[in-house]
Amino acid sequence: MPEFVRVADIQEIPPGTSRVLHIRGREIALFNADGMFCAVKNTCPHRGTSLDRGAVEDGIVTCPGHGWQFDLRTGDSVDHPPAGIRCYRVEIRQGWAWVEVP
Repeated sequence: MPEFVRVADIQEIPPGTSRVLHIRGREIALFNADGMFCAVKNTCPHRGTSLDRGAVEDGIVTCPGHGWQFDLRTGDSVDHPPAGIRCYRVEIRQGWAWVEVP
């Protein structure tokens, strides 16, 4: 059953940055997209590049490997449907980011 796990103090993840999390055998990238916190599987489906190093603009992360783009809110591919990435729910509670994982 999915449950929320406390993962990071949001003050330590400034806007435009990310942090790699290892939760229950999963590598997850937590992004601060201008105050909107989003968590996704940290792997591009194209070539397996880590997405945490990608540039983020308007809630879209660009893979640093080959430029594929994904909407951090939905996981949908912007330019290569039907490819997509796994999203995880994020809640902010008392200054901490919590990520829901199975």
